[in-house]
Amino acid sequence: MFITLDFRRLTRRIPFNLICAVLIFLAASQVARADELAVWNFNDSNLNVDHGSGTLTTNINAANVLFAAGTTNNARQGDPAGQALSLQGGTSNVNNGRNLTFNVSTLGFSNITVSLATQGTSTGFNSNQFQYSLDGISFIDFGAPFTPATAFGTVPIVFSLAAIVGLNNNPNAAFRIVFNGATSSTGNNRIDNIVVEGTSIDTAEVPEPASVLLLVSGLGGLYKIRRRKRVAKARAATEGRPYSCSQSNNIRGRR
Repeated sequence: MFITLDFRRLTRRIPFNLICAVLIFLAASQVARADELAVWNFNDSNLNVDHGSGTLTTNINAANVLFAAGTTNNARQGDPAGQALSLQGGTSNVNNGRNLTFNVSTLGFSNITVSLATQGTSTGFNSNQFQYSLDGISFIDFGAPFTPATAFGTVPIVFSLAAIVGLNNNPNAAFRIVFNGATSSTGNNRIDNIVVEGTSIDTAEVPEPASVLLLVSGLGGLYKIRRRKRVAKARAATEGRPYSCSQSNNIRGRR
């Protein structure tokens, strides 16, 4: 049994199918992707930002701000496990209620997300409150306090702040973790790979699927009109008569 392909019909359909494929590809290529605004991996044993731009400070006693073995959980750009920030409860648990604050401008970005890897000892801070600020001064609780696991594991803690529209495109955006619950001076929490991300406002405005389909349909309609005119011209030439636009309008009904 032989299969016969109608090459004329196939080649007539190629331009329309190609148009559809190209438009769908272009729409898919514009899908909004998160950009890293600031990353702290602590591999240099300091509080300096490692990728992007931002500042990180703490009011925990300097003697209780240490560095210890880190993790690749939530690491970015191929960063090794290296070091992690280690915060201790301090003498008489003086560091309960103190914080780690990071200021990151979100100018040009929306859908802000903060993520990090953390672990804690049994006598370390076990009630940690994440907060955000729209002006870098007043901080607002976000969600309930979290308790670190006893090991970093493979899944980071993620705070999705997309619903906080005031954080979008904000040069004064800031974030904070308030530590509580330590019951010994050496009880500690390790924190590693703090990442602040956002979606570029330029790419966030992705065409809606309905708009893409409407555009495809419109171009498809224009292509079909052009093809009908081409067929009408060819038929008129074959029959030895002049071509008129009304013939192309009637060609569909005569086929």
